Amino acid sequence: MWFDIYGPFDLARIDMKIPSQQPDFWEQVQEASARYDYESQGLERAIGCYAFGLRHGDAMKPWYIGMTVAKGGFRREVLEKHKRDHYDAVIREHRGTPILFLMPLLTPEGYFSRNRKSAKPLIQWVEKMLFGVALRQNPECRNQRDTKYLRNVVVHGIFNSRPVGQQGPEVTAARRMFGET
Repeated sequence: MWFDIYGPFDLARIDMKIPSQQPDFWEQVQEASARYDYESQGLERAIGCYAFGLRHGDAMKPWYIGMTVAKGGFRREVLEKHKRDHYDAVIREHRGTPILFLMPLLTPEGYFSRNRKSAKPLIQWVEKMLFGVALRQNPECRNQRDTKYLRNVVVHGIFNSRPVGQQGPEVTAARRMFGET
C-alpha cells in the first residue's frame, strides 16, 4: 500500500481568492504525471490524499488535508467550492504562495489506483494520519471532521501541547524512544 507524493504545485489566486479554473495548476500536474512515465492525465484522475498549504520563501505550512475517492479523482475534488472556501480563508489572513501536494494511492504494480470502493477506508486512515502530522506543524489547520481526538488528546511529552508541570525522566525517555528529542 503505497502513496506517492507530487508537488508542491502552485495555485493561482485572484483578488485574495482561489479561482476554480486553474489551467496552470493542471498543466503542472500533467507535466509531473508525464515526467514519471504516466499518461498526462493519470495523476489528476488518481485517488488519494492531498494537502493545501502556503509557501513563504523556503518555509511551507500545511493548512488543510483532504482525500478523494471521487470518480474524477483529484481534478474533481481539490478545487470544489467547499475546499476553496477553506483555502480562501487562509490566504486572506496569511502571506504566502498557495500550494497543493497530491498523494495518489498506487497499485502493487506501481500504477495510480482507481479502486475507489475498497481503497476508501485506507485513504481515510491516511488522511487522518496526515492531519495528525500537519497539526504538529500548524495547530490552526482548518480540518474539522474526525479531528476531535487528534486535536484534544494529550500524551505528555509525545503529542499535542504539554500540560504545565515538570518533565520527569520518564517523559524524556519516552520522547527519545519516539524520536521526539
